[in-house]
Amino acid sequence: MNILPEALQNAVSKLTQETIKKGFQQEALHEYKDSNGKPLYWRIRLKNHATGEKWIRPLNWTEDKGYFLGEPKFLNKKPLYNLHNLAEDSDSIVWIVEGEWCADALSHLEILASTSGAADSVVKTDWLPLSGRKIIIWPDNDSAGQRFANAVITELRLLGCKLWQVNVDALNLPPKGDAVDWLKINPQADNKEIAALPLIDLSVPEVEASKDTIIEAEKSPRENQGSAIVNFVIEHVELFHDKNADVYAQDLSTKETRRLDSRLFKDWLVSNYYEITGKSPREQSVREALSTLGGIARYKGVCHEVHIRVAKHENAYYLDLGECGQSYTIHLMPGEWKLINDPPVRFLRPDTMRPLPIPISGGDLSSLWQMVNIPESDRLLAITWLIESLRPDTPFPVLELIGEQGSAKSTTQMVLRRLIDPNACDLRAAPKTTEDIFVSGGVNWVVSYENISHLSAQMQDTLCILATGGGFAKRKLYSDADESVINAKRPVVLNGISAAITAQDLIDRAISIETPVITKRTEINEILCTYEEKHPILLGALLDVFAQSLTRLPMIQLPSKNCPRLIEFTRLGMAIAEVVGQTGDEFLETFNACRHESIARTIDASPVASALIEWFDMRNRQKTDLPLKVLFAQVERFRPNGSDSWPRSPKGFGDALRRAAPALRQIGIECRSLGKVGSYISWEIRECD
Repeated sequence: MNILPEALQNAVSKLTQETIKKGFQQEALHEYKDSNGKPLYWRIRLKNHATGEKWIRPLNWTEDKGYFLGEPKFLNKKPLYNLHNLAEDSDSIVWIVEGEWCADALSHLEILASTSGAADSVVKTDWLPLSGRKIIIWPDNDSAGQRFANAVITELRLLGCKLWQVNVDALNLPPKGDAVDWLKINPQADNKEIAALPLIDLSVPEVEASKDTIIEAEKSPRENQGSAIVNFVIEHVELFHDKNADVYAQDLSTKETRRLDSRLFKDWLVSNYYEITGKSPREQSVREALSTLGGIARYKGVCHEVHIRVAKHENAYYLDLGECGQSYTIHLMPGEWKLINDPPVRFLRPDTMRPLPIPISGGDLSSLWQMVNIPESDRLLAITWLIESLRPDTPFPVLELIGEQGSAKSTTQMVLRRLIDPNACDLRAAPKTTEDIFVSGGVNWVVSYENISHLSAQMQDTLCILATGGGFAKRKLYSDADESVINAKRPVVLNGISAAITAQDLIDRAISIETPVITKRTEINEILCTYEEKHPILLGALLDVFAQSLTRLPMIQLPSKNCPRLIEFTRLGMAIAEVVGQTGDEFLETFNACRHESIARTIDASPVASALIEWFDMRNRQKTDLPLKVLFAQVERFRPNGSDSWPRSPKGFGDALRRAAPALRQIGIECRSLGKVGSYISWEIRECD
């Protein structure tokens, strides 16, 4: 890697210019090198001194991409900071601190210092260069700092290191104070004074490593192995449950949350056990340990809500980037968003979830329309649907893409879904049962189906429940007294050649966009390659619009008449329109046109609605009160040819009228039941006021 200092700093300035505009200043550019001193990558450190907020990002360079934000793809684990210094000096005591900023401060005083970066990167770092060495750990003065120290201690004990920890309680540091803060308080301190800091000997008998505990259990009778596994897990995770009494474990080091009954947690347990003991745990011992851990989590653990991909907490929105071994999350509030690594909410990452890139602020969404086939008139609706999908506190509209064969419906749907919630299976086949829909919603954020040709009334009702929030319950296996419950509220997107959404209740919550015919085709691999390159910029641009629209949202006034049913979506769309240079009225016009097309489709799909309109027009749209039986007989004369779904009784006819009433009302026809009048149930048909 031929690195020119001027080119490097120019790249840093370009990639951080939008953040700099928000009041941040560059404090440092930390360079990671291999053991021979060859640069590997960098970490940029910015700070807003007015708010105290930090902005730290990895910077990489490759021949094909040049400079970009992100880490290299390491073959094994990440290197330690100052690895070349550790290789040159194999005898001195190594000081481990939290963050490169602190390591550099100690290095200036000729102290051999290193770091893995932060607590969430400890398990992903290669600590082997420190095998058997003397180590002093200097944690930050808070609970997060102690978690970092505990994670480092766990790793280094496995390597036979002699360990001490700085007694930060005796240093009179402020909350969250670190080595840099201590040096500010003691500006005349040198390396001798630092070497004399009060230390805690971590080799005393009271502090036993989990490795020793498990190895002792291995020497004991068979039944002790299960207990040793339980003790090991309790040292490394926090056990808790949710309001449905489902049990989870949150990794204290990486902050990742896993279900106790999941394959991911079992694999984590077996892998770490083998790493410590060199032996595979017995299957029976693992089952016994999991059963015990489940009881502890359910009856001794705290109740926490668990989220998938997005969450809202204390008026802020959170988007989980989903990177394995990391807890990077977007924290978004009106007017701003930022990347954090210790969110106040807990995210579950199902097997099929794929990570989002670190977004880059300051871009725009113009390149998105080169990869999706959405008419210019409907692009505002698409942007609003994407952003509304990141608001878990509102009902979700269902996005339906309609178009003929070869109009890039599936590619458009895949790109839109990947922008906010990439998955191992972005496009799924049509569900066969309502349970399939809820199972998919239970383990995915965006529920995505392609090539839908027909949806039964029950399926459409289920999609409506999923979009607005609801649950599915069934009897647990091998139990007569327990239920398995799935509660979910999810954004839904589907596509098909013809419209599959025909039920009025779902149409009121749907956005139908017709993809036009494509005249110039592009290879899918070329589209996906471009998309992967643009994804960080597109996601950052979407978050920029989201944050700015939230500042305008309180000022948005809805129309007093003909207000759509999706009030939350409408207000957000009007705010987004103002952010992107349009007006709220333009959004309403586009949204209402979409609704009118959907309503016309509903009427076309209902033979009763079509016949009633023709009957009403023949009567010159005069107000009419008739017994249901008489009305049924008169309207039946206008029954469409070949209509197999025509009701067979007045009662069925009345039920069909109730379902069609909202759509009929939208085109100016009011039909309502007057209840029992005399001996008959009567209905009133008239023009709307």
